[in-house]
This record gives sequence, C-alpha cells and structure tokens, in this order.
Amino acid sequence: MDALHCPAESLHTLLRLLAGRGLKTPQLPRTELPADALFNRRARVPLASLLSLLQWAQEELRCQDLALDFGMALALEEGSQPFELNRYLNPGFGDKPTALLAFDLHLRQRDSATRMVELRWRELSGLEPALRPQATYMALAWLHQRWLADISGRHGQMYLALPAASVAQSLAAWLPVEVRTSEPFTGLCFPTDWLENRNQPRRLPGIEGSCDHHQCLLIAHKAANLLRAQLSDAPPLDELARRLGLSERTCKRRLQDCGTHYQKLLGELRLIQASYWLQSRLYNVTAVAGMLGYSSVANFSKAFKKWCGYSPSQVRHGVPAIRQQENILQRYTTPA
Repeated sequence: MDALHCPAESLHTLLRLLAGRGLKTPQLPRTELPADALFNRRARVPLASLLSLLQWAQEELRCQDLALDFGMALALEEGSQPFELNRYLNPGFGDKPTALLAFDLHLRQRDSATRMVELRWRELSGLEPALRPQATYMALAWLHQRWLADISGRHGQMYLALPAASVAQSLAAWLPVEVRTSEPFTGLCFPTDWLENRNQPRRLPGIEGSCDHHQCLLIAHKAANLLRAQLSDAPPLDELARRLGLSERTCKRRLQDCGTHYQKLLGELRLIQASYWLQSRLYNVTAVAGMLGYSSVANFSKAFKKWCGYSPSQVRHGVPAIRQQENILQRYTTPA
C-alpha cells in the first residue's frame, strides 16, 4: 500500500461525520481527490487531502474535537476483532489503518516500570506540519478505541503524554486517562508488565455495534468514556448530556438507539472495573463496593454475580471469569 494514500471508505466515514454536523458534500472545498472517490470504494484517496479536509472542517465548524471523533469512528467501523499491538509496532507491517498512516509506532522505555506506545510523525512528501495536530488526535482516539477490550478496567494505570504545554479541551470522551503535558514525546504510557502478562480481553458494555445511526454509536461510546473517567463520582445524566453537547432528552434517546441507557451503561462499566480490581487483588470486596458507589456490599455482590456468574469473593480468590471470556469469544466468532 502506498503510505500516502488511504481507502475511499475513510473519506466516506469523514463525510458522514460532517453531514451529522450539518456540512453537506456540495458545501465542501475543492480537494485533490480522485474523480470517483465518492462512489468507488476501491478508490485511493491522498492522506494529505483527507487531513486537509478534516482541518478545513474543524475551522469551518469551530469544532476542535472533530479529529478525535473521526479517529473513534474509524475504529468503530473496524469492528470488535482483537487488537494486537505488536502487529503495529512491526516496521514491516503491511496495510496500515488510515488513522496510523502519518505515524510510525514505537515502543519506548520510559522508566523501569513504564513503557510508551510512541507516535512518531513521518516526514513524507505532502504531509505538511500543519496537518500534524489533526493526525495526532485522530491516531490517539483510534488507538484507544481499538485497544479498549484489553485495557478496559485498567485506565487508571495509563496516561497520555503530549508535548504541548496545554490541552485546549478535555479529552476524557475519547481518552479517559490522565493527561501529562510538556512531555518530549506523544503516546500512551502503560505498565511494562502488561507486555509480560498479556491481558485477556474482557466483556465491554452492551453498546450495539449494529446501530444504523453512526452518530448514535459515536455518542454512546463517548458517554462510556466520560463515565469511565469518573466511576467513583459519575456525572448524572443531565451533566453527561451537557458534556456531550446534547440535551438530556436527546442523550437518553441516542443511548436507547444503541441498546442501552444511562443506568445500564454505568452499571456495566462499574462491574468491568470491579472485575479487574478483584482479579488483580488490588482491593477487597468491601473496598471495591464502596469505591464504585454501591449502597451496600450485598447489592454489589448481587449485581456482580448476575453479571459474570460468580460472586466477587470467588473471582478475588482466583476463580477465572470463564463466562466473561466465553462471551468475548462468542462476540469475536459469531457471524454478523
């Protein structure tokens, strides 16, 4: 694959995103696109043209989160197949996803206990430095969303490193991790032992990937990330809606369109977090129940057993969450 070109599907994803923001195709500026790019899925689109269109749209809409939405949308359209980080760290890897075309991924040792997946900008013809911010946020949002099944429940051990002195907005809807600025490199940092003891994919919240409305799916996953960032003090529905730029009624409807609702989504995220804390023995059952906001240990235990088939104490003492793993396997192997 030519590293400077991406599939036409990526352009179509961006155009759907822009249409959802009120920008129709006739309103778009002239760009260097193949004549059949809008109709032929096999067409190749210059990456620089795609990023230039993204940059123009952000300025036109005065919306700095468009690149983050685009990266997440690209990841969601790739489905729920297991994510293999090492595959993208291999310099000889063939077809790169659109979100990573502008970068090489490297594994950097931060200290004795921490590694970083570093994004290194590729100095290639046509990739102007002005396009780098859009490409960076697109890549980071894509990377988090694709890695989610492995890192779910472990966000507290990660942080995002950015070289900028400040971040103009909250990134929690796309990257629910600590953000450290003024760093020399750009990337996601995580404990080194994750590489030695690869995490088994765990069950994710029941957000319907088959939702016809792409904007609804995007909103539901952003809502999940905002809740992940504050599980111990989760924002109520009206505050969650405000942070998503929606009315409470619209937010509720968008979640329903994706097969979930506020309480269900929050409950599932809390139980996923509880599963990791218990299996890793970071906290006892009483502490987990209190940290996740349950009114009593009994209520927590009842909800947890209904969710995974085992009591919290069983999981903490080494009973594998077999039912969770079977659900993951079924999701990966059952035909759509």
